[in-house]
Amino acid sequence: MEELLKHYDLEPTEIKKLEGYGSLNYHIKDKDNNHYVLKHYTNPSELALIQAESEIINAISGKLFFKIPANSSSKQTSVFQYTDKSFSRLLPYIKGSLLSKVKHSPGLLYNFGKSIAELDRSLEGIRNAEIESRKFVWDLHYCLLNKPKIKYITDPSKAKLVEYFFDQFEHFVLPELPDLKYSIIHNDLNDYNILTDGNKITGVIDFGDIAYAPLVNEIAIALAYIMMKKEKPFETAHQVIRGFQTLYPLNEEELKLLYFLIPARLCTSVCNSAEFKAKGEDTEYILINEKPAWALLEKWISYNPVQVKNSFLKAAGYPLINLNEKNDNVFAIRKRNTGKSLGLSYSTPIYMTGAAFQYMFDHKGNTYLDARNNIPHVGHCHPKISQAISRQTRLLNTNTRYLYDPLAKYIENLLPWFPPKLNKIFFVNSGSAASDLAVRMAQIYTSRDHLLVLEHGYHGNTIIGINISSYKFDSKGGKGISRDVTRLPLPKLFNGKFRTGEEYAKNATEQISGLINNNILPAAFIAEPVSGCGGQVPLATGYLKTIKTFLEKHKILTILDEVQTGFGRLGDYFWGFEMHEIVPDLVILGKPMGNGHPVAAVVTTEEISNTFATGMEFFSSFGGNPVSCEAANAVLEVIEEEKLMQNAKETGDYFISSLNSLQKDFPAIGDIRGSGLFIGIEFINKDGKPDTKFTEMVNNRLKQHFILAGTDGPYENVLKIKPPLCFNKNNTDYFVEKLNEILKNQS
Repeated sequence: MEELLKHYDLEPTEIKKLEGYGSLNYHIKDKDNNHYVLKHYTNPSELALIQAESEIINAISGKLFFKIPANSSSKQTSVFQYTDKSFSRLLPYIKGSLLSKVKHSPGLLYNFGKSIAELDRSLEGIRNAEIESRKFVWDLHYCLLNKPKIKYITDPSKAKLVEYFFDQFEHFVLPELPDLKYSIIHNDLNDYNILTDGNKITGVIDFGDIAYAPLVNEIAIALAYIMMKKEKPFETAHQVIRGFQTLYPLNEEELKLLYFLIPARLCTSVCNSAEFKAKGEDTEYILINEKPAWALLEKWISYNPVQVKNSFLKAAGYPLINLNEKNDNVFAIRKRNTGKSLGLSYSTPIYMTGAAFQYMFDHKGNTYLDARNNIPHVGHCHPKISQAISRQTRLLNTNTRYLYDPLAKYIENLLPWFPPKLNKIFFVNSGSAASDLAVRMAQIYTSRDHLLVLEHGYHGNTIIGINISSYKFDSKGGKGISRDVTRLPLPKLFNGKFRTGEEYAKNATEQISGLINNNILPAAFIAEPVSGCGGQVPLATGYLKTIKTFLEKHKILTILDEVQTGFGRLGDYFWGFEMHEIVPDLVILGKPMGNGHPVAAVVTTEEISNTFATGMEFFSSFGGNPVSCEAANAVLEVIEEEKLMQNAKETGDYFISSLNSLQKDFPAIGDIRGSGLFIGIEFINKDGKPDTKFTEMVNNRLKQHFILAGTDGPYENVLKIKPPLCFNKNNTDYFVEKLNEILKNQS
């Protein structure tokens, strides 16, 4: 220390080490009761940058109404370099309370915003080549440099948030950067770098991250920190924005970008914290904001972009985004140019403008918790899926008449999840096409046409799909059952025809035997392991196992439709057929395999596959195209990385347990059934009969609480819950809390 201070002609009476990184920092008090900060830098390559920083600070020090660490005496020469090439500088110590340590009153927050504007206005027009050439991870402009650090985040549910917000930055901010106003900015106005007397800002310190960047980044960074640990973060942000706008107003487009920039800064912070921890370099100072940053990020993912942007626009006094006219136009076009048979959910449809994981966003700024949509299997707009699609569509999209890597890669990734017997895969674009194909294959293999289906089953919208879907042919507008189809009772235990799976199996085998005795030999039996349209009904235990033996005896194939049950949704099982302890002959897969991208498949045996090769080529123009295959590869990767099958089990068990507790207080809940994140709640009236109107009311009230569910079953008296697999226990608590409120109000 004596060597460091020798140049400055100081007689220190007290030296205290300060927290920080990038330099060694000391608080020094001399014999005249003057206070200084000595900053010692061991990396010689930073010398030019620190000299540039000092020049900037000195250039603006007289323009501000608060203090900054500018040189103020002959002792404090800009920078001194030692013989070992390290260097130091002596700065005045600015007294005051840290903003992080005081109560944030509206007046103080307003003054904070005004002080930021004052600082940035003083920097306007100043140019410095050293600072302008700087490119580093803490500059929001270059926040994507932090993407390689995501690997240090050990919790996959957190890592995906960072991936998501960096992906959003890349696609919605980067294209706007050339049109933004640039300036030299402080670039790190967190509440540990701001001093206050409790009423106003008295000082700004630590210009070490100074950068030439879009002006809006300054306020974004400040807001990212000041919004942490707040019950009402947007009220906090409003005061800061109002103060800023009085002196140096941002325009509307800059304010809208804050929706992306604030989480980008939070992601930068948590990435660097994770890296420091992984390398054992973490200190209390470095990790001070880690937990609150994660907390705000986890809230931010559920914020509707329209609501956030309007919040900031309102604070600045600008007109709000209003999509009501666009909503009316979209509805009018749809009503005018699509058929009446194309339905909409709810009597007042929702105009959706975005989504993220288990949340969906409407045009009014509302966020809906999605407990209904199973097709976005790993979550809406998952960045890994989006990136896989985007990357591959820039390389190649063609058909299966050519060789390409993504299809081969997907086959190698998917088939290990199946029993060895199921080793042939045929790609199509939808579950409907897969059902159609599976039936064709079964009929060709057996040289038979007759089909066995379950009551209330649904297998697609093709002619064959409708003919084998009781849910369609038995419903309004349906033509009734075809003579080449036999309908078997749905093996449902609650309010069902029989009490056990064995009884249902006995009934089924008797019906099939009757067909055989009349020389009607079925080609195949087709079923879902859990009947969705039947009311989220897991087929009764023992039913499939018993009937499968009988079917095999008569060379009748078993086709299982795993469109809704597959890929880990059931929690304990990757496939629904595993739950029933059977291996089917053909398995139908649908769009959840690509998170909604048009990819589906039939998986079958080599023997059936060979028989299907009759000489007529099987070709699906874009079934198994490389873009869809890459989406599907990404889905499998995400399921494993994020342990979504485990989450489906743990969250599903918790959900069902919570609903069982609710059932004790509300006799209207007749049955709760399901597995993993495939759950049904059946509502009944006082007589134990299906209560359709009550279920519709519950579903509509859930919508009013911004929860998306649906109704199903032959009487539409079953509330269906099939969310994306990232749905968590906090989401469950919210769902059950609101359901409890609804049921209490109807008691």
